[in-house]
Amino acid sequence: MRLSIHRSGRASCFRALLFSVGLIAGCAQSQPVTTSSGSGGAIGGTATGTGGSGSGGFQDVGSGGIVASGGSSGAAGVNGSGGIVGSGGSVITGTTGTGGTGVGGSTGGSGAGGSGAGGSAPGTGGSSRGGATGGRAGTTGAGGTGVTGGAGAGGGAPSASGCAGKTYKLCEDFETGTVGGFPTGWTKFAGYGAAGPTDVALATDAPHSGTMSLKSDSMNRGQQRAQRSLTALGATAYLHWGRIFYKVQQPSPVVQKTATNTVMHMTWTSMVGPKGENRIVDIVENMAGSHQWLFNLPSDGCCTSSAYNWKFDANWHCAEWWVDVANNAYRFFSDSTEVTALAFSGKTNSTMSDYTSVVVGATYYQDNGTILSPFVIWFDDLAIDDNRIGCN
Repeated sequence: MRLSIHRSGRASCFRALLFSVGLIAGCAQSQPVTTSSGSGGAIGGTATGTGGSGSGGFQDVGSGGIVASGGSSGAAGVNGSGGIVGSGGSVITGTTGTGGTGVGGSTGGSGAGGSGAGGSAPGTGGSSRGGATGGRAGTTGAGGTGVTGGAGAGGGAPSASGCAGKTYKLCEDFETGTVGGFPTGWTKFAGYGAAGPTDVALATDAPHSGTMSLKSDSMNRGQQRAQRSLTALGATAYLHWGRIFYKVQQPSPVVQKTATNTVMHMTWTSMVGPKGENRIVDIVENMAGSHQWLFNLPSDGCCTSSAYNWKFDANWHCAEWWVDVANNAYRFFSDSTEVTALAFSGKTNSTMSDYTSVVVGATYYQDNGTILSPFVIWFDDLAIDDNRIGCN
């Protein structure tokens, strides 16, 4: 898969860590790093809606706002024939009124009706999150200021088209390199366990786009991963939006109870800087097959975690993050829906630093015997940019 860049073991005991839900124990490993510096970067953009009166929509930083309820009158009709809101949204039909224009998702549309007051379709400026379950229309006229969003939260992530035609600061669709080897421009990020021949390598058996993806396949703790330098990105490396697609082979191995723990802690994507590794796409799976998301460090000294509200399936899914090193700030999104329990700002113990590389590949920290078969996962369509990329 192609890569385009646009310019603009030290073992440590994985101490008991009490999260918002669940107790995690294991061992982690810090890694050697290099340095770089920089600052700056911009977040998102806005578009202004038009129409009747209403209270503006809720909006994420650089993400799609959801148009909220407005006033009692507006430009659209009461049940006007509103547009198709996002990809997979439903058409709102009615007897009178003029519908608004659906914005957001992978497809939009507009509808027309007669005259009337009130409204049930979002205004031209508001945005709805699309995706397999569609977006949500506002209850009155035109929304306030909103930002175009990414894919919808339901039904898994939509298919992406790789890097062709994309202008992201870094775009990697893993289409260059040799099957069984590292992608072009990537090098080994050494683990601290016994390395296997297929720890992480290009493969053709399950691409998200194109013909190849990056595949992790190992039963060994602390396996090696792949890393890519970010020095060419300048300040974007320290303040950016990121996105990666992942797919877990089914049935995935069941977590076994051992003498030391009942969970499996895995890291999928990390940012590495002078102060060490920040695990920005990180999970802990319990024996019931549910997992939580985390922002984690090799020392387990910081930072946040969610409830065990997710389960693996055979579909491709999308993980997004936002990092701001200068303000020690972070946000995370699963299939375009923010996991608000992970968000933080001003956490100086997050050890954020001017990142020099991104690391991709699955590695876990529990004793051998925690799983009885390989945990197989594919990664594809990694992107980093100054603005939110979304799951499309």
